[in-house]
Amino acid sequence: MPTIHEVAREAGVSARTVSRVMNDSANVRHDTRIRVRAIAERMEYRPDPSARALKSGRKRVIGIVANAVSSDATARRIEVISKLFNAAGYAALVQFADTSEIEEAAVRDVAPRCDGLIVFTNLRTPASPALDALTASGYPFILVDPPLAVPYPAVRVDRRSGYREAVKYLAHKGRSRFILLIEEFRSSERIAGFREGLAEAKLSFSEEMIVRTGKGFAGGQAAAAGIARRCAAGSADATLCHNDKIALGLLGSLTAAGLRIPEDISLVGFDDDAFSAYVTPPLTTIAQGGGDVGAFIFEQLKNRIEYGTPVESRTFGTGLIQRASA
Repeated sequence: MPTIHEVAREAGVSARTVSRVMNDSANVRHDTRIRVRAIAERMEYRPDPSARALKSGRKRVIGIVANAVSSDATARRIEVISKLFNAAGYAALVQFADTSEIEEAAVRDVAPRCDGLIVFTNLRTPASPALDALTASGYPFILVDPPLAVPYPAVRVDRRSGYREAVKYLAHKGRSRFILLIEEFRSSERIAGFREGLAEAKLSFSEEMIVRTGKGFAGGQAAAAGIARRCAAGSADATLCHNDKIALGLLGSLTAAGLRIPEDISLVGFDDDAFSAYVTPPLTTIAQGGGDVGAFIFEQLKNRIEYGTPVESRTFGTGLIQRASA
């Protein structure tokens, strides 16, 4: 790794000038700034994070509090955020919190050790004492995909439109007897989109269409017998699932019971987990943004930390990945 003095010698400037350029300080000529940055990039020079932290008073650490990583999209976001902050000279401190209570404690524990905080939240109430305290102090933070409307900066995923469009797609394919197989958590947006899709397809909704189950592959397996009976009775020909893991648990059990996917019943998941494209048949799924969400979070929080700009909230859309299961 080259030193700041080697970059300075190559650029024909002082080490202090290189430092000013790399820290975006004023009082550096435009042509000098461009030349120094080009040489630093060519030499693959990266400022020493500890030295920058001492000078700026920052810790050069970003905190990430995350609930259980249950989808590839969440894992991709954490990976993208960590790599982008690493490249910008920050270390990433990650702490997992599977309940709202643990999340509150984690926020209080992690925030003082970091320059800013990203919370993949389990928040079950509209407010959080820990986040209220951060807001009052002006501390930089952003929530990722909160399940409720909250008074904090946040990025969200529009599940509602994803399920609406998936129902319309299946209806266009000739399906008319629907099931929505869901977990309890984060179900309201899915149900709302499901009902809107039925209405736009001129199909009636009934409460019997909503089937609740447990988490993950086991949740799909547990629901399979009941869905198979409804399929055999002619009262089900399409199932939209809470996520890909539930969908794949269901797919395996229905296939083992002799049902054909999609001839007897179509299946749609949510998340576009990596393995979903490689099962038989490949799973049609509603994809949520992964890397693009992570890049937005990085940009917002880094600018808040380094330039004091407000953190913006944004809702990201979804897209239907059409494969053979539907």
